[in-house]
Amino acid sequence: MRLQPLTLNDKPLFDTHAHRTRTRLSHYAFAPIYVWREHFQFYWTLLSDYLCVFAKQMDDYFMPILPIPIEMGNSKYLNVVSKAHQFMLDAGRNPHIVRIENVPQEMTPLFKKKEFSVRLKETEYLYETTALSELRGDRYKRQRHAYNACAVQYPTAKLHPYCPDDQDECLALYDRWREARSGKYDDPIYNAMLDDSQSAHRIGVSSAEALGLVGRVVRIDGEIKGYTFGYPLNADTFCVLFEITDLSVNGLAQFIYREFCKELKDTYKWVNAMDASGLENLKRVKRSYHPCQLLPSYNIVLSTFKVWMSA
Repeated sequence: MRLQPLTLNDKPLFDTHAHRTRTRLSHYAFAPIYVWREHFQFYWTLLSDYLCVFAKQMDDYFMPILPIPIEMGNSKYLNVVSKAHQFMLDAGRNPHIVRIENVPQEMTPLFKKKEFSVRLKETEYLYETTALSELRGDRYKRQRHAYNACAVQYPTAKLHPYCPDDQDECLALYDRWREARSGKYDDPIYNAMLDDSQSAHRIGVSSAEALGLVGRVVRIDGEIKGYTFGYPLNADTFCVLFEITDLSVNGLAQFIYREFCKELKDTYKWVNAMDASGLENLKRVKRSYHPCQLLPSYNIVLSTFKVWMSA
């Protein structure tokens, strides 16, 4: 199997296949994969016109998403999954590394019937965009109070479209945010996640236009105090990839989130806020915004390390 390195030039090819995939899971887009290129070497190939993306981890491979477009009940598609999985087993040294990540729940019955184990990876949070833009009712009382307090205390706070000249200021804000978070939490795993995210933010912010990211910054008295970036997943769903705010500005997180959703509500019915990265505090925050749907994603691994083919 001949693999090609995944580059920015491959985004149109990726998009062509991704747009034929019906899922609201956030990872079936180019940007959330590509921003991690400093941690994994990404490759792609076409198998029977399905795009297969591989991530190389040391000397081994895994797939961050299923071959796209996803098709259920198609024997040709199942054979592609089989060939991709067998390639990873043959090419690597450690079969326990081999896996396919971010499998939608509706696909899991297919793999449970084979020699695969299906394991819950994470849960993503889907919201109604209009509800987040309005924050009506008692259930949003805390978020509405924080938003209003921020608007009153910082009357110059305003959302602006991100432009390349904002790059250095945004990345400097991330460094301050990371230092503040690291000082508050001494968990080594959490701090390692902060280090990993730093490069992802740098790639995303510096290549926002090429990645198709929509970016907004919040300026207070002319200084950037927050930024957020996201991307359209499909015609009715928008994914929020990054959101960073100055932690000393109370209510700014609620302010930037609501203001961004105000812009999105006329175009996108749903906002996917992605997962909580296994962090309980982040789970509580995302639950407090009352998701209308939880979107579980799964990893599949071959239990017996045997080749399987569709019937």
